[in-house]
Amino acid sequence: MGIPLSLWYEEPWGTFLLMRTDRPRRPTYAWGDEIYEYRFHVVQTSLTGEIAGFSNEGNDLAQDYPRLMELLEAHPIPGRYDVPDMGLTDATLPEIITAIYEQYVVGQEPEPAYPAVGEQTSALQVADREAE
Repeated sequence: MGIPLSLWYEEPWGTFLLMRTDRPRRPTYAWGDEIYEYRFHVVQTSLTGEIAGFSNEGNDLAQDYPRLMELLEAHPIPGRYDVPDMGLTDATLPEIITAIYEQYVVGQEPEPAYPAVGEQTSALQVADREAE
């Protein structure tokens, strides 16, 4: 069992917030902005400095995902976490962020209006899709 986190994801902007659910809410601040090039924020409590959660607020996960994974590999954050909202238990942060990316970004990519090279589709079928 890992540390429990709740997930909030804002689809239009591609931002997520993961916050601990086993601690009372307290004033927080973010650190690590320079280390993670402002793509990822570690949220800590103001009183104790304990990690309270993680966020990519102000960034777009679809655009930042490859670089974010490189930064987390170079500067890992220890610990294992549970995210019941996603059915994840005992997962690392890169595993959690990858699951968020796969569910919200990859799963939401629109189908192309035109068929891929080699596929045969009648002109009427393409026109019908464009009309939608």
